[in-house]
Amino acid sequence: MRQGRKGLAAIAVLLVLCIVAGIGIVIGHSDSYLPQNKVIGWALASTLFGILVGLSEILSRYRDEPLLASATAAGISYLFLNGVLGLAAFMVLQMYPGKIFPDITKDLFLTSVVAGFGSMVVFRSKLFTFRSPDGKDYSIGPAIVLETALRTIDSKIDRRRATERQIEVFAAMHDLTDFYSTASYIEASLLSFQNLSQDDKAAIANVIQEYRDVSKWPDSLKILGLGFAFLNLAGDTNFDQVITNLKAYLKAQAASSNIPPANPPAAGNTPPNPAP
Repeated sequence: MRQGRKGLAAIAVLLVLCIVAGIGIVIGHSDSYLPQNKVIGWALASTLFGILVGLSEILSRYRDEPLLASATAAGISYLFLNGVLGLAAFMVLQMYPGKIFPDITKDLFLTSVVAGFGSMVVFRSKLFTFRSPDGKDYSIGPAIVLETALRTIDSKIDRRRATERQIEVFAAMHDLTDFYSTASYIEASLLSFQNLSQDDKAAIANVIQEYRDVSKWPDSLKILGLGFAFLNLAGDTNFDQVITNLKAYLKAQAASSNIPPANPPAAGNTPPNPAP
């Protein structure tokens, strides 16, 4: 239920962002007697493009549940800051036409695209570089401050997801003790994925091989480490299902190993050995 609410919150956030983007693009494309309306419209579009840049970064870094990572307070802050950077870059390009990218001076669409998808390039440009009399260049722009802020927020997202992942993996796998059977089952479960790349399969195989070679760790810790690696590929829902099936499989294997022979001979009625 908790994961479902988070998923709905993530979808709601993305829906709001899409609506805002649509409004900005419509205003930008609309015919108006006031040129500033088009400027405002493409400014909003550059904000959307900046948000999409932030979203793509979160999607690439938090592969298990990127929408949940985006829907956290830190994730929304990351998206918001990227959107503001896109808007600020658009304003810079409008205030100093021809100073950074002369070819897009009169093209609002390209200005919006460059500002939204390349805001950090704008803030690292020569406009924010001071050249001293001795010929040395000094960066005086906000790029360093902005990059530090983005890294700090990203670290907050990572810590939040790490806490959630630790709770989930430990709750699901702390009672497992057979590393080899667990590893074999997880390897077999990879076949359920239809679009899993060979690199992802190789990554799991490498983790399993590495843990098989690590003798100083108990099997219970190896299992937890394998669980974190598998969660990267599977996501919360698939991970929970695979571990549930794994426990049922191990239980069935343990029960079958304790089944006595089908028809054991009665005491005192042991058949004689056949003649040579």
